[in-house]
Amino acid sequence: IKIASNLPLEPIILFADKDKIKQVILNLLNNAVKYNRPGGHITVPVSMTPPYVSMSVQDTGMGIPSELLSRLFERFYRIPNTERQIKGTGLGLAICKHIVEAHKGKITVSSNLGQGSTFTVFLPIYQGN
Repeated sequence: IKIASNLPLEPIILFADKDKIKQVILNLLNNAVKYNRPGGHITVPVSMTPPYVSMSVQDTGMGIPSELLSRLFERFYRIPNTERQIKGTGLGLAICKHIVEAHKGKITVSSNLGQGSTFTVFLPIYQGN
């Protein structure tokens, strides 16, 4: 699996718990690897659209049926028929959502079945106050 990033040239300053945001990023990357296909790609674009910075994790994996997208951030929820092939507890995305919302941000998901998924985290840019 190939991983590429697209980062802004200027540094982005956030008022955030570094370890918690690292946990969110690592969880999203881990899921992108687990649910990807051999030879797949992961792209991590980061951009600023004040008052937020957005970071996406895009994969070329199996995708998620649209009717299941609303349940992904529920505790212990696993996509049906993936439990045996892909290990996990169903807590990762719920934890990500909790951390992001505790930072006054939001997390979204979009997906195309058979083409991949994109998880995007929006966090407020530090305003210096």
